[in-house]
Amino acid sequence: MLLCSLLGIVVVDQVVTVKPEGSDYADFVGDGLPTPTSSKTLDQLKREHIASTQRGYPILVAGAVYFLALALLRALVPVRTVQLIWVLGLGVIFPAGVLLGRLLGIQVISRGNPLGTLGGLIAATQVFYLPVFIAVYQFQPSLLPLTIGLLGGAHFLPYAWLYNSRGYLFVALATGLSALILGGPFMASSLTLVPLAIALTYALGTLWILRENRKQ
Repeated sequence: MLLCSLLGIVVVDQVVTVKPEGSDYADFVGDGLPTPTSSKTLDQLKREHIASTQRGYPILVAGAVYFLALALLRALVPVRTVQLIWVLGLGVIFPAGVLLGRLLGIQVISRGNPLGTLGGLIAATQVFYLPVFIAVYQFQPSLLPLTIGLLGGAHFLPYAWLYNSRGYLFVALATGLSALILGGPFMASSLTLVPLAIALTYALGTLWILRENRKQ
């Protein structure tokens, strides 16, 4: 369940204040009260989103564990079964990441922030690639690691902007390139090599993002 769709976003990075009805506007934005979302700049919204979600790194941790398990399964179960797990098992990564975030006290899905809604939409659009994966599984299953790796890597690209993160840029590029290199010329071993490369990429990306969080 991986997909990156193009989102056209036009954001005006300036303060837009919406005055509520009545004469108590000064009380509404007075000291000690949260600033209304409508009067926050894009930079403020981004900082709040990053602080509450910790750049969503638990999702990468869950993904690293999943792809490592896929690489190990190749030696334990038939090829066709592993390929089916590639298609149907991807859906566990996001909920597992959300659960891990809760255990760590991290709000992976930010509420009350429009950028949290945007992040959720980016993640949700991945479901539309499922028919593509099913078609590849039916007609050209040997290309599954290449296809899922390329599309999966591309889906991380918007998060590089959303989280002001070079770590996510690295994950997007390294996942796509490793799938392209290992899923093509080394197709015979791609069910082992590609998930190992993706798991390593996610692990390195997690360390990078944790470093970014400490600097935040």
